[in-house]
Amino acid sequence: MSKENKKSEAIKRLQSLRNIGPVTAERLYSIGIETPEQMKRSDPEEIYENLKKTEGGKLDKCVLYQLQGSVLEVCGASEGVLGEAT
Repeated sequence: MSKENKKSEAIKRLQSLRNIGPVTAERLYSIGIETPEQMKRSDPEEIYENLKKTEGGKLDKCVLYQLQGSVLEVCGASEGVLGEAT
């Protein structure tokens, strides 16, 4: 698989997550996050800080909330990860 195909497939997989659109998926890929599984193992605040650095120190705080929602989804929030059944 070519490098461009690999990138395209990774971005599609990331976009399958709640709250993740093409721009955020591209940003995540740029810092080395290529799969939903990597999102699951990641700290949303750490991801946000890394993205903020790549954006010259300016990144809307809403991106952090977006990332938190995505991580909760892949961690199984529907299975009660937040301490309550949903």
